[in-house]
Amino acid sequence: MLLYHNKSPFRIFFQLQGSTVFKSHSVGLGLVLAAIAVILQWLIDLDVAWQPDLPHHYAMHALGAIMAFAVVFRTNIAWNRYWESVSQLHFMYSKWADAYTQLFAFGQVTISQQRAKGGEEATLRLERVQKGLKGLESHFALLSALVADRLFRGDTARMQQRAIKAPWSKQCVMRGDMRGEDLTGSSQLPGFVPLKCQGRTSHQDLSGSWHMSYVVKERPTQREIEALEKSTDRVGIAMYWVVHGLAKLSKDLDIAPPIQSRMYQELSNGMLGFSNALKVADVPFPFPYAQLLNIILVVFSAFIPVYIVCFTKSMIVSPMMSFFLFQGLWGVNEVAKELENPFGNDANDISLADFHARFIDALEEVELGFEATELAAQDEE
Repeated sequence: MLLYHNKSPFRIFFQLQGSTVFKSHSVGLGLVLAAIAVILQWLIDLDVAWQPDLPHHYAMHALGAIMAFAVVFRTNIAWNRYWESVSQLHFMYSKWADAYTQLFAFGQVTISQQRAKGGEEATLRLERVQKGLKGLESHFALLSALVADRLFRGDTARMQQRAIKAPWSKQCVMRGDMRGEDLTGSSQLPGFVPLKCQGRTSHQDLSGSWHMSYVVKERPTQREIEALEKSTDRVGIAMYWVVHGLAKLSKDLDIAPPIQSRMYQELSNGMLGFSNALKVADVPFPFPYAQLLNIILVVFSAFIPVYIVCFTKSMIVSPMMSFFLFQGLWGVNEVAKELENPFGNDANDISLADFHARFIDALEEVELGFEATELAAQDEE
């Protein structure tokens, strides 16, 4: 996701990365239309018999009104999809961070109480809680990594990859046809990099890589990897491991069961956010609308030089207006296409790897809060 300062107009104007205005195909088509406008104006200046003539502009105005409405409507829907995705990601990660924070606090309180109690039974209980917390921390990190990968390789992203790798007949298919047919390698597990090897940083790959690697607390066990490779719902499997770990640990926590239930509620709320984000990743903008808009846009663009030349009759103004009118309409449509599918590795896409890395940081920093609390308690004593 590209960040910028909105009060720096010159820096924004000359920014190439993430720009839809300076895309090579947009600029190229605009220059072609400008060149056509020059040729048409030259024909008018020569007063040839078949020079362009447009007695009235009603047709262009009518088509332009339809064009403007269609493009703006698509852009509005695209922005709503983008904002919905960002909102649901923040919601999901905030709920899971809350659940882990509560779990860690409950566990550390239990550990402190068992240490104060002493005895063999307390020692065994303390060890079980410590082991449970460590396993749940790993599974929370794994859950986040699998969520990021699932959203990154949603159905709309898979179709984008098919446009590159698959034959023409496989580039527009029914969703049911994609079950059991993996032409893009989307069923492969992502890479898992242990935190101790990677450190606290993460990098979003903008080179177009389809297979991403994610930082985790610990690499999954061989049995876990085998289970994930067989599963078609890896996020659900990871969530089961988290819930199973909580259920196994709950009897050892010195916290009332009704209070512990808040952890399960936050996990459920987080899964709701994931499902809402997944619908954007899997459901594309309606095909009939996109097809109709592309046809109208091409037809309207083809008549831009004729329209401009007939009503400006200027060798200077005609190519300039043809270029900028095309860039305006085509550029807004390009913006809509950028926003419609927000999960990817383009500069304007939502940085899923960064969201995941920040969640890993949040897991790590809960321990810092615990250490600060312990030091404060020691100072008071």
